[in-house]
Order: sequence, then C-alpha cells, then structure tokens
Amino acid sequence: MAKKLSGSQNQPLKIQVITDTHYYSRKVGTSGKAYEKAESKSQIVIKDSDLVIKAGFDLLCQDDSTDIVLLSGDTTHNGELDSHAEFIEMLRDLKKRGKRVYVITATHDFRDGGVTDGYVGDEAVKVPAVEDRHDLWDMYYEFGPNEAISTHKESMSYVVQLAPGYRLFALNDDTNYKPEGERGSGFSDDCMQWILEQLKDAQEHDQYVIAMTHHPMIAPSPFYAIIGKGDMQRNHETTRETFADAGLHCMLTGHTHVHNISSIVTKKGNVFYDIACGAMIGCPPVMRTITFDPAHAKIDVDTTVIKEVPGLDTGGKPFDEYMKSFFFGMISEVIWAMGNDIDRLAEMTPAFSIPGEKVKKLAWIIKPIGKFLNKLTFKKIWKICKKESGLTKADIADIADHKVVDFILELVQNLYCGDSPYGPETREYKLTCACLNVIDSFLNTIHFSIGKILKGATSVRSLVEPLLWNPGFCDAKDTLPLYPTYESAQEAPKREEKEFNDPVKKSKKGPLILLILILAVILLLAVVVGILALVVWAIVAIVGAVTASLPLLL
Repeated sequence: MAKKLSGSQNQPLKIQVITDTHYYSRKVGTSGKAYEKAESKSQIVIKDSDLVIKAGFDLLCQDDSTDIVLLSGDTTHNGELDSHAEFIEMLRDLKKRGKRVYVITATHDFRDGGVTDGYVGDEAVKVPAVEDRHDLWDMYYEFGPNEAISTHKESMSYVVQLAPGYRLFALNDDTNYKPEGERGSGFSDDCMQWILEQLKDAQEHDQYVIAMTHHPMIAPSPFYAIIGKGDMQRNHETTRETFADAGLHCMLTGHTHVHNISSIVTKKGNVFYDIACGAMIGCPPVMRTITFDPAHAKIDVDTTVIKEVPGLDTGGKPFDEYMKSFFFGMISEVIWAMGNDIDRLAEMTPAFSIPGEKVKKLAWIIKPIGKFLNKLTFKKIWKICKKESGLTKADIADIADHKVVDFILELVQNLYCGDSPYGPETREYKLTCACLNVIDSFLNTIHFSIGKILKGATSVRSLVEPLLWNPGFCDAKDTLPLYPTYESAQEAPKREEKEFNDPVKKSKKGPLILLILILAVILLLAVVVGILALVVWAIVAIVGAVTASLPLLL
C-alpha cells in the first residue's frame, strides 16, 4: 500500500539555493605568470570572486519572500585559510541582513597536507589550507549544525527543523564512502543507516524532507555520465533508489557547475529528482529559488541569474553574457587544442571534469577528430547525410557555411547552462542526428560497440542527442510533481510516455563506407607496394651498374 505524502497539510515553503561559491582571498595572490597560468585553465572567476559573491548575496537579500538560504558545498577555491576566514565573514553579514544560512562543505574546502597553491610575483608558492576536513564542522558550526536536532559527526551531516512541517537534511557526502579503505564521495553504511532512521522519524512526525548534498546523484546527460563519472556521487545509482523508495523525493546538488533538473523512476515506481544548481562564479552564474508545496503535491523551481557585478570590468556586457564569452573562448581553445596541441588540451580538460591522463591515452583518436572538426561546415555534413536528414540544399542555404565547431561549442555551453534549444523540428537537429546515424551505421557494419571505448554508451547518437534538446523538465524553471511512496511497481500509476516521431531516417551507408575504406586501404597499399618496387628496382639498377663498372676499374 502506498505511503501518503508527508507534510500534506503544510503551508508552502520557499528557499534560496546557492552552491560552489569557490571564494578566493586576494591575499593568496592575484597577479604574475603563475597566477595567470592558473587562471587561464579555470572556467570560473578567481580573483574577483568576492565581487561576484557580494552581487549574488545582494540579489538574495532583495527577495524578502524567504529568509532561508542553503549552500551545498565548495565554499572556497581550494581550502585556503584566508579564503575561509573572509567567506565566513560574508556569511555572517548575510545573516545580519535577515537570512538563515545552512551550509555543508565539500571537496574544495580542505587539502591533504594542509597547503595549497598561492602566488607571489611570477612564482607559485604554498599557502596554509584546512587539512582535516572535520575542522570545517567547527568553522561553519554557526551555519546549520548549531540548530541540529540530529547529527552524524563522522560524515559532518545534520538535520534541522527548518520550518513547521519541514526538516532539512544537510548530507555531507565528501570522502564518506569507504569500502575496503577506498576514499570517495558518498555515504558509509553507518551514515546511510542514520539517514534512513531520520527519514523514518520525519515521516512518523509528518515532516516533509528537503535534502541537499554536494555530488550529483543523476547525470545531466548520458555524455556526462561517461566523461564525468568520477564527479558523480559514488554508488549513486543504488543510493538514489534507496532514498526514493524510502520516501525522499529530491536532492539539491552542486559540484559539476551544471544547471540541470533530472529525474529517474525506481524499480518500485518511485520518482527521484536531482535539482542541480550552477556555480554563481561560473557559467551560468545562477542561484535557485525553490518552493516546496506537498499540500499541492509539487515543487516549483525557478532560477535567478547574476547580471550585474559592480566593480568588475565585463566590457560592457551583462555578467552572464560575459561569463558565456569567457567560457565559450575556453571551450574554443579546447577544440583547437584537440587538433593541434594534446599537451595543452590535457592541461585544460580537468576544468571540465575530464582527467588529462585520459586525454593523453586517447590522443591517437582525439587529434584527427580535432583536425577534422576545425574544417567542417554544415554544408559538408549535409552532403554526407542529406538523404537521412530529409533536408534540401535550399533548406540549409543560410547555415551552409557555418562552422560545425561553433555549433559544438554552443552544445557544450548549453550542457552547463541547460535547455539546449535544438528540438526535432530544427535543421540543426536533423543534420546532427542524420550524421550520427551514418556513424552508427558504419560502426554496426564492422560490429564495433562504442561502449568498448566509452563504457556505458550504446550508440554515438544516444550520447550526443541529449545535448541538442531537453525533452524532460526545463532546467531553468519548471514544476515537478510529487507522488506518494509506493511499495511496488504494481501500485505505482503508469506514466504515459510521450510519443516520439523521429524526423531522421536510419542510415544504410555503413557497408558503403566500409567498402570505400577498404578500397582506400587497397589503393594505399598499392601505392606503398609501387614505391617499394621502385626503390628495389633503383637499388638493383645501381648495384648492377656498379658491378658492371668494376672490371673497367680493375
């Protein structure tokens, strides 16, 4: 029998959500060659983070419809003691302005060894950082733990009575998953037991649970699930099933700097949402306003964008557009480096949660793809797959000379900012998916699974298509329905799936491409054999000439 939705008699509760502030103290260094090198590899604002965060906090305070602010980790750049001290003062000021602030810390808030990089002149130096992550509990004690009705000290997690009928679960998942001595994000068995006990207690007292953690529990796209798997919460597939079936409906997350709303349905038919928020000092520079309304079985999610940052030179652009240009330029350099400088690429990709070591291992395939992409236009794509796309030359006339690289840059940007606009009715969708169908046709012909290279992938199209459009919830603003908790899939209502009429035809060009490649290889071998024959003939001729001249010399 389905359990009723807890808090069904509650008044709606509005909260504000921020994450990944990455505050950086100017005392750590803001100039010189070493700092500039570090900044060139970053996708976030560093030295001017204080200006951006102040602008964000001012926006929070302009909204007097709620006094609750949640911050889900990575308060500082890299755990610098100076950064923590200054940021805590900013949080205290936010409280003085009428906000109740609840914080968990995360990966960037401490450093093994107690030091991190700082900058003096042109040199990188070591500066003091928090070494023991448990010291952060005391440092941020006044921002949530001091109000706790229950705590799990080892994980630094806590529960707060946020409002009548509402409890906040502030779940610190950083380095807490430790099977057989392994260290990673997630929740230990002991911590999971505590969480489930607290969920049960909340339900027994008819309390609706609002939960936050740092690492995402649902990937924002299949592509990210593969390239960014190391940044997902460890064991997230199992944990989210456990949470959803225990009556926890959603998790507020950060870490990836991706602005996204994703959902899954468990085997028992229970829905679980991951509401991820972008970093206010990144792209997009955003915060969320979320209204929980269990009485009407819904969660209303909205987004606030930081558009003005007093004191920061944005070249006359709104701050969010400035950050897009900053981000866009960085991604452009990434694609250039794919075809021209793998070492530079390996230096840059960690900013996008892709290890440099993985890039170097795949250099043999990345470099030719990079060179190819930098010369590719929509017209060339259309010639390859015009039959599959169903588009005529006239249909693409105004975009024919557009570089595919620029389009790829936009797709990556939209992965972070959310809600890519290229639905099935657009030319860009048809061209892209038609081309991907051709690639998949070839791979199927040679019986090669993309999953052998990218674990978990089923086809090239299934990886890329979600970057084109979002058939699910709007990432910026949407209403998420809430459901009771079901004991089995038979109890759960059947949810109608939207019918999808694919505008792109399947490709049958795989065998033709294989034949062309075989002929090209044969031709290449023929050329090589011909050259070798010429070399052998030349050597024989020279030896013959020398041999014939020997009697004359004697």
